[in-house]
Amino acid sequence: MRKRELVHLHALFDRVRRFMRDQQDLEEGQLASYRHLDVGPTEVYRSKGDHEQAVTTLARSLADTTGSADAESESGGPQASARSD
Repeated sequence: MRKRELVHLHALFDRVRRFMRDQQDLEEGQLASYRHLDVGPTEVYRSKGDHEQAVTTLARSLADTTGSADAESESGGPQASARSD
């Protein structure tokens, strides 16, 4: 993948991150590993490797977050075990 395409993908994932944060589906603490990299999608002067690592880390964090939300909804949420049927 070319650097320009990678930076574009980084910007798209960042937009998903902001949308999830605005919808309160995402807590900032869940992105600590991404924030630690300190590479934003507008920092085009950073290396291709830096953006690749940032995209991979951000994608993994978003997938983990949505995966845990899907698991809760499939199991009936956190209150499912508290029900007495």
